[in-house]
Amino acid sequence: MRWSPRGGDAIDAAVSERDAVGFVAVSRGADPTSRYLTGRAFDCDLVFVRVGGETHLRVPSTVEPPSLPVASVRVDDRPPGKAAAAVLAELGASEGTVLAPRTVPHDAALHLEAAGYDLASTPAVEASRAVKDDAERDAIEAAQRAATRGVGRAAAILSAATVEEADDGDDGRKGNGNGDDERPVLHWDGAPLSTERLRRQVNATLAAEGVDAAGATTVRAGPRGDGGEGEPVELRPGEPIVVSVGPRGPTGYRGALARTFVVDPDGGWERRAHVACDAARKVSLAEADPGDDAGFLGSELRAETAAFGFSMADEVTRDVGGGIGLAAREDPPLDGDRELVAGNVLRVRAAVTHADHGRVELTDVLVVGDDGPRLLGGAPTGLDPSRW
Repeated sequence: MRWSPRGGDAIDAAVSERDAVGFVAVSRGADPTSRYLTGRAFDCDLVFVRVGGETHLRVPSTVEPPSLPVASVRVDDRPPGKAAAAVLAELGASEGTVLAPRTVPHDAALHLEAAGYDLASTPAVEASRAVKDDAERDAIEAAQRAATRGVGRAAAILSAATVEEADDGDDGRKGNGNGDDERPVLHWDGAPLSTERLRRQVNATLAAEGVDAAGATTVRAGPRGDGGEGEPVELRPGEPIVVSVGPRGPTGYRGALARTFVVDPDGGWERRAHVACDAARKVSLAEADPGDDAGFLGSELRAETAAFGFSMADEVTRDVGGGIGLAAREDPPLDGDRELVAGNVLRVRAAVTHADHGRVELTDVLVVGDDGPRLLGGAPTGLDPSRW
């Protein structure tokens, strides 16, 4: 069987439907589109041309031409748009409509138009990426398992942490602006536990699991956030601590997981917020069947969270998720009027934020299947880190 890139059938169908002469994509750097279309990562400008069901690639001389079972792979140092036009002309498509993703670089579009082609955008690749095959779903699930172990490491550390009085000296800790820097703090492994220490431990676990943290790991401490600008925040008992990860696996596919923990909780605001987020999370399992409306799912996630007495305008998060795959954000978005189909993989988020109390968040990855939706990873949801 002849090898075909992912998305090839969708591209060919779009070309045929639009009576176009071919399809061109230009990717710059580590672009998920090129990885999807070729099955490998490129750290350079890549010109992808598909004509008559055949794929042709052009790369600059700064990289070794990859060995891929496509019609041709050649070195071409001309501007990407000119290189693409040359391929089209070589294949006998000297004029006509050329389809391209909506994100085609402006200079490439200008070169194609200057060569006499009519450029038209197509969502074919985005639509194809939104429906994952078995191998893609397996890759996402593997990343999600690693995410679960990474957040589990945070839970284990928080469970082992002790509560101690803050030092009296000037140790550079960042307070919350309320003059309460002398409140007790969490200690672990002989030192105060900060957002940065916990984040690094999570990332070390992700690395041991063979995934890249992808710069997506965050630890938020109550209303004080994550410190920002490299300034760590020491963690305290009684405040919600949100640990969020978005690892990227070896084949580029992403996971997403966020959990909220509280050490020595008082059962106040954070408990009510967690009940709301957990209820919204369960809604996703009732509203994510093939044929359901993605926008309705998003609105139901927000409405269920707000039903526990939280302000839809000020406290309930607007970003409740969307598709996930080679990028952290893909189609379908959880708004508008898109219809869910079997094979969609969604990042679903429920979160409440309050200026005085902090944030509570639960984020998971969900697969839409013919036999119903399924959450990946099996991560516990409770606030108590000792019960992970």
